[in-house]
Amino acid sequence: MKMPNSIQKRISGIVLLFGCLTIGLNNWRSQTWLVERRLDRLEQEAQDTGNRLSGLLQHLSRRQQERAAELEMAYASLSHDVELGVVCDDDGLIRYSTQLQWREMRVEDSPLSGEWAETKPVMERMTTLASWNKARTKFIVVAPFFESYDVSGKAVVMIRYDPAISLEQVRQEAWDESFRQAAVLLALVLLLWLALDEVVGRRVRGLLRQVSVVGHVGKETAPATMTGNDELALVSQEFEQAVERLSEAEKMVVGAAEEERRRIGRDLHDDLCQRLSATKMKTEVMVNASAETSPEVKALAEQVVKELKDSVTIARGLARGLSPVGLDANGLRDALEELAQFTRDAFQTSCFAEGDDVDAVLDFHERELLFRVAQELVMNACKHSRPTVISITTLLEENAVVLRVLHDGEPFQPAVAASGTGMGLHLMTQRIRALGATLERTVETDLTINTVHIPCRKM
Repeated sequence: MKMPNSIQKRISGIVLLFGCLTIGLNNWRSQTWLVERRLDRLEQEAQDTGNRLSGLLQHLSRRQQERAAELEMAYASLSHDVELGVVCDDDGLIRYSTQLQWREMRVEDSPLSGEWAETKPVMERMTTLASWNKARTKFIVVAPFFESYDVSGKAVVMIRYDPAISLEQVRQEAWDESFRQAAVLLALVLLLWLALDEVVGRRVRGLLRQVSVVGHVGKETAPATMTGNDELALVSQEFEQAVERLSEAEKMVVGAAEEERRRIGRDLHDDLCQRLSATKMKTEVMVNASAETSPEVKALAEQVVKELKDSVTIARGLARGLSPVGLDANGLRDALEELAQFTRDAFQTSCFAEGDDVDAVLDFHERELLFRVAQELVMNACKHSRPTVISITTLLEENAVVLRVLHDGEPFQPAVAASGTGMGLHLMTQRIRALGATLERTVETDLTINTVHIPCRKM
């Protein structure tokens, strides 16, 4: 049975897709918010550091505490956002630096040469400057101070910040959080998948199996009807009731058809056969009467007698086929023996019936349907498989009656049955469903075995 694109897959896929979109959007928002927050904090920290260093260095310079000033610049270099920081006088000579190789050099020769041009106005105004470059990748702080008590001695603290490492850490934190959310999402989707499989998936598959086996004759039986008050259980229960109603209706139709067959058979036997027999007897009298008059008339009358005799035989055969006398009088086993005798005479095939007497556990209607099934199986074997031996066996098993038709002809071809052209197969399928039985066909060592299992409630 081909499974459709299940509800379980669709719901889980929708939840997974929605969760991934939510995580992606949240990652983008987190990165944007964290980056902006980090840059704002960097600006504030840079301005605070610049102002603090300018005031502290002014105090240390006036007291000529160069060692302490060097330590302060070393402390400033501990921040991983600081790319380079220098303290230079108004002539551009670097007095202190966060990197020792730039000390006692001209600022024009350092990486801060581009920012040196902006320090002149700052030193004139003695105000702190903090700004980004055009690409917003570097942040510069310029904080002037007085080296001595003389206002003419000016110096400046220049610190350039590079937030690339901090921003990379921020983005990595955002991705780590997204990965954690994705792991939680996958766990939730897995739990949802298992829950849907338990609550919906298995029950839907059971319902599909329940639907798929209806109308099929085979060894597969329908699963038990679902219990409970949920929607799927109610659908299963309503379907089971509908199948039972259809089964009862089919039994009534099959029963009516069998009753009509019996009526036609009785009419053929009691009316047509009797009329043909009476006409044959009258014709025989005409044969005797015409023996002395004309040989031609006698020959013609004898021919009519022969044709009437053949017609009586055919009509009686039809009547017995439509309404088996043995089934009414002596039970199923006698009817099957008559079927075996008819098969031997009509098809020149070795056919015999044997087995247990099942009349006590089957009512007349069930025996009649079982006889029709056996009749159809035997006729199909004779017509299509060309067997030399046919065996018809009835067995009593635990809570079941088993009919087994075995022959050594060509194996049964499922494609022939699937073509839908055989009325006999269609009627046999209807009778098997009316019996509530199953049909199983197997081939073992060149023997085709047709087995019908009928659940029996009287045993």
